[in-house]
Amino acid sequence: MILENERARLLPFTEKEAEGLREIIYDDSIWKYMGHYIRNEEDLQEYIAATIKAKGDQTAIPFLIFDKVQGALAGCTRFGKLDVNNKRAEIGWTWYGTKFQGTGLNASVRELLITYGFSELSLNRIQFGADVRNIRSQKAIEKLGAIKEGIRYSHYVDREGLIQDDVYYSLVRSQWEDVNNK
Repeated sequence: MILENERARLLPFTEKEAEGLREIIYDDSIWKYMGHYIRNEEDLQEYIAATIKAKGDQTAIPFLIFDKVQGALAGCTRFGKLDVNNKRAEIGWTWYGTKFQGTGLNASVRELLITYGFSELSLNRIQFGADVRNIRSQKAIEKLGAIKEGIRYSHYVDREGLIQDDVYYSLVRSQWEDVNNK
């Protein structure tokens, strides 16, 4: 399955293709709000293995992000916390190499994912989470029309052992249809 628009191509996350992330992944600024860091080859292999496992367990649909403007692999994203019985999922685990940040690529990627989630996966609800300190991500989520639901305090322990809070947003099918019909 490949999702594509004029700006982005979302490719299925495979071990072979993910090896191409090596060129952009080793930058601590990318991981500041992600709960972990990819600093070396061992971290990269753990990240790839965990992503492939989630895909195999059918708890996630991960994608590699290809930026068609720059002609390069730009990062990763996924549907996670898939709950087919209740028709909901979370879009997240998204990161971009620094040269792709702030270029408008993220908005194109989110539009592809949301449209696919509601039209092809028949989801009723898509949620988004962001570290409470990550104002940039929160603003990007709000631009989608997602509704802020609140803060989940002490939501996760990051790789450094620090307890972190997340802010959560949701978008339901009727809201997305209203936004797109305007």
